[in-house]
Amino acid sequence: MSIIEIRGLHKRFNGVEAVSGLDLDVEEGEIYGFLGPNGAGKTTTIRIMIGLIDPDQGTVEISGRNVREHGSSVRREIGYLPEKVSFYGNLSVEENMEFLCEMKRCPKDMIDGLLHEFELEEHRRKKSKHLSKGMTQRLGIAQTLIGDPDILILDEPTAGLDPNIRRWVKKKINSLKDQGKTIFLSSHVLSEVQELCERVGVLNEGKMLAEDMVDSLGEKFALKDRLEFKVEPIGEAFDMLEKLDYVERPRLFKGNLVLYCKGERKVDVIRELIDGGFDIHDFHVKEPDLEEVFVRLTDGGRG
Repeated sequence: MSIIEIRGLHKRFNGVEAVSGLDLDVEEGEIYGFLGPNGAGKTTTIRIMIGLIDPDQGTVEISGRNVREHGSSVRREIGYLPEKVSFYGNLSVEENMEFLCEMKRCPKDMIDGLLHEFELEEHRRKKSKHLSKGMTQRLGIAQTLIGDPDILILDEPTAGLDPNIRRWVKKKINSLKDQGKTIFLSSHVLSEVQELCERVGVLNEGKMLAEDMVDSLGEKFALKDRLEFKVEPIGEAFDMLEKLDYVERPRLFKGNLVLYCKGERKVDVIRELIDGGFDIHDFHVKEPDLEEVFVRLTDGGRG
């Protein structure tokens, strides 16, 4: 059952169409990945979804209610993490949470549990302006759970975080899904979406380019394996492989030779290197992923 339904969404700013005819469905209880580069229209779509701005055309329904008509009541039942989360700097962590409880008209008795769950208990009296980026993001996700909403909308939840905090955030998102939450996750980080989401919509220049199960997208677009060689002499190897019609996007990256080809042609690439007298010191194969989907959809590939 669809808990979020978007139909025919359009939004223009200064003559530029930020969202162009977008249709989208999110099923109850899933983590839906909303993927696209910066400027693709993701944040504009989210701001329309939660009623912060109105569309020029189209509708958004959340839990069967039109957001334009019932924005205030819908917002109280959604947990929202903006791309750039911020709090009242002179209020403590606890005071910010209390204020948000008042905004959502919900009891404050859940604050203690949330501070404990998000490892913020010992910082409850600290002013939010003194929190680190990681702690601010923890507080940001904690505040999305005020009122125990069934739907969480997270805009770039790991942006700018160090690897340890990023891992913690991803673990927390999975645990929220296990609790039955529906999570709409916007990100430009392909690996993050692939790791967390069951389905993904790929947005670019305001248009939905593709939408499917994560695993199905690679099959749909007949994507290529990524081959990475540590080979000598690398320059000559690159020149040779670049001329092969079944090799795509060869490049030198961090001292390695990287290229893409169909899985059944991997042996041919290796044979060409061996027959050419090149020394292969190391070799890795990476199967197709969302990076390949996005390159194909945005015409970044060759052939």
